[in-house]
Amino acid sequence: MAFVVCALAVFFLLVLLFNSITQPFLIMLTIPFGLAGVIVGFIIQGLPLSLIALIGVLGLVGVLVNDSLVMVHTLNRNRKNNPTALSDAQISLGAGNRLRPIVITSATTVAALFPTAYGIAGSNPFITPMVMAMAWGILFGTVISLILLPCLYAIEQDLRKGLTRAWRRLGQFRASSAEG
Repeated sequence: MAFVVCALAVFFLLVLLFNSITQPFLIMLTIPFGLAGVIVGFIIQGLPLSLIALIGVLGLVGVLVNDSLVMVHTLNRNRKNNPTALSDAQISLGAGNRLRPIVITSATTVAALFPTAYGIAGSNPFITPMVMAMAWGILFGTVISLILLPCLYAIEQDLRKGLTRAWRRLGQFRASSAEG
């Protein structure tokens, strides 16, 4: 229940921020990949997915949304400077500009979480699953979102362009039907 409330709250805040429904949806699509990383990490280690680990997933959502938000904001800023939709090369360039900051932020977060997750300086059985879920989710989700999100952004632009073209044709068809 907490995950659903968290996801809906994040989605509505992103809708307000972007004044769009499609772009928050793109950002939220990175969350399942983070969850896949959590599941893979726990399966590799043979650990059960506990309630405490799921609380860590809530924190993971914030980090993945932040990484994706930075990427989409940069691409939107580039699109604002361009009168037409961004080309694939422009999307690639914009994603490349954000690659380093996102990778460094995620890598330092994972590097800070792994010692706690694996008990390098001591362990706490209550905190370990939560931290481990965050670390594996960030590791996996960031890599996937750096590749997938620019691709989804390009698809979203193409769909927008196609729907706008179809809407115009429908308007022209209605106007010609009204005349004849």
